Amino acid sequence: MVSIRSATHAGTWYSAHAKDLSQQLLQYLESSSRECVSKARIIISPHAGYRYCGPTMAHAYASLDLKKKPKRIFILGPSHHVYFKNEVLVSHFQEVETPLGNLNVDTEVCETLVGGSGDGRKLFRYMDKDTDEDEHSLEMQFPMLAQALLWRQIPLSEVKVVPLMVSHNSVNVDTSVGSTLAKYMKDEENLFIISSDFCHWGRRFSYTGYVGSTEELENVIAEETEVEMLTTRSKLSHHQVPIWKSIEIMDKYAMHVLSRNAKSPENLYSEWKQYLEISGNTICGEKPISVIACALASVGYKDFEWPAYSQSSNVNSINESSVSYAAGYGCL
Repeated sequence: MVSIRSATHAGTWYSAHAKDLSQQLLQYLESSSRECVSKARIIISPHAGYRYCGPTMAHAYASLDLKKKPKRIFILGPSHHVYFKNEVLVSHFQEVETPLGNLNVDTEVCETLVGGSGDGRKLFRYMDKDTDEDEHSLEMQFPMLAQALLWRQIPLSEVKVVPLMVSHNSVNVDTSVGSTLAKYMKDEENLFIISSDFCHWGRRFSYTGYVGSTEELENVIAEETEVEMLTTRSKLSHHQVPIWKSIEIMDKYAMHVLSRNAKSPENLYSEWKQYLEISGNTICGEKPISVIACALASVGYKDFEWPAYSQSSNVNSINESSVSYAAGYGCL
């Protein structure tokens, strides 16, 4: 009997009805007005409800190089519910359900990853059913991926996925996991999707970072200090830009870290980690991105572009909150 990961967020985070969901996602993809980008084999995509992030998300999927059928697609997401460290969790299902049709899991690759590297290191292990089905960061990629494949006239049955969950790793483990994934990244038939929202701003997220300009952020990073944290006593009239603009400055600097290191991929991981430590930016997919940064240090990449960015709301007060969404693609 085939084991199938249930679409546990269908009917709440997105429509459980195939026709309605397909129409919604297809509209987002077609509205992006984007063609496949040659060699774009890595994308960064948000994972909120589609009505919030779908239009931004579609820019990433429309950019993905699907001119020819990929063999498999690795999907890396953060853990929102379970804490673990120094290992990556691998789906143990044979298929993942979507209202648009099921996606096949590459069980052979999953088994190979869990089996170890041959030198006694166990960096990957299977996740249990509840951990897998509770996590939305992976699931929110499945229907959009299915729709993107169908949009590009690729049968779902001909592509396999490898869902991976990443949490807290040491530098050594990030490097080792990145090295393992780099072996697959070198194969042009493999694609990679990193599931990540960007800044979660507001007191309910325990983050109220503020910078008045890109130059201010650059100085803070150069001096290795910290960004200002707004409080109820902060006088916003004394600040240069609205809060929502400050959030955008910090998010776009994070994007710039990935873009500017195409010529020096060996620096990507350290600069990414430094940015996160100093800015405190609450990018929930920071850990999957860290692992991919290690892989890119080995493989190299030509560029990283960001065709779309949005925020759930424009924050102007300490009492408000927002989540940012970014769509990016990397060319190998």
